[in-house]
Amino acid sequence: MASLSLKNLNKIYDNNVQAVFDFNLDVEDGELIVLVGPSGCGKSTTLRMVAGLEDITTGQLIIDGKDVTRMPPKDRDIAMVFQNYALYAHMTVYENMAFSLTLRKENPLVIHEKVMAAAEILGLTDQLNKKPRQLSGGQRQRVAMGRAIVRKPKVFLFDEPLSNLDAKLRGATRREILLLHKRLGATMLYVTHDQTEALTLADRIVCMSMGYVQQVGTPLELYDNPANVFVASFIGLPPMNFFDATVGEDKLTLEGGVNVPLTDSERESLSAYAGKTVTLGVRPENIELGEDAQLVVTNCENLGYNTLVHGHINGHKTTAKLRGWFEYKQGDVVGVSFARKHFFDKKTTNAIR
Repeated sequence: MASLSLKNLNKIYDNNVQAVFDFNLDVEDGELIVLVGPSGCGKSTTLRMVAGLEDITTGQLIIDGKDVTRMPPKDRDIAMVFQNYALYAHMTVYENMAFSLTLRKENPLVIHEKVMAAAEILGLTDQLNKKPRQLSGGQRQRVAMGRAIVRKPKVFLFDEPLSNLDAKLRGATRREILLLHKRLGATMLYVTHDQTEALTLADRIVCMSMGYVQQVGTPLELYDNPANVFVASFIGLPPMNFFDATVGEDKLTLEGGVNVPLTDSERESLSAYAGKTVTLGVRPENIELGEDAQLVVTNCENLGYNTLVHGHINGHKTTAKLRGWFEYKQGDVVGVSFARKHFFDKKTTNAIR
């Protein structure tokens, strides 16, 4: 496998619309990096620049120490797994997986050995004589991955490979990709808009918005220490709750007069913001039964051991994820406290550390 470096990549189209701004990333050998963000954030464009399917306007792309910025796709030694599988309908599974090697005119015995090895890894040994139309969506995606594996590329690229699968298959195929990565030790760049995929698959996540990288870090870093309001709102399900809050000596005062006490470390973090308004962020799972505020319930979602309680605190829409089974009714008032708080600068939206 290989390392991958993206240095100051920019993508500007002919109509002067810029899709990606100064993208920088160093991917280590064998690392699985997930690019995540909403539709139109530039993640797929970045992947396509790495693949050579989009020209790089400015910047430099290095694979395994070699500058491939202007190199055609076929010479970059990468393999891409597409959202729509891109299988040949008239070919069998075996023929689809062997196709790139056949084009290279490799020895048929070598091709057979590589295809059978990939089929064994992906559990496709008994499907090799079938056509794609005879397979389920999950099986088709495994064939697409098998076609990439037999080439033994330096870098694997995945462009939202699970988006066409139903929820159950997404979960199963996601686990297969994770196991595949561990087994192959492959360098992978994976694009998705699904934060669950990002959190469960990634060694590191690149969170993007409007063409800009917002934060790069491990899943836990992005979840526990989001760099700004965007990352905090995008990573985590249900999303983080946000409130405008005025910083007092030992408390925060939310709009409507709700007072929330501050710990010593929180007061120290906010010392430069005394008397100013900040954005308070609280994840639903960090809201617990208590006495800091009154949550007026609108409805509940019971999820077994957890219950999502939706409502508002002084008119501010709020969701709490409480441990246990609760059956609150619309209009019930529940006392809550904030176990863990995140603070963001009101103007820059950046995190206050």
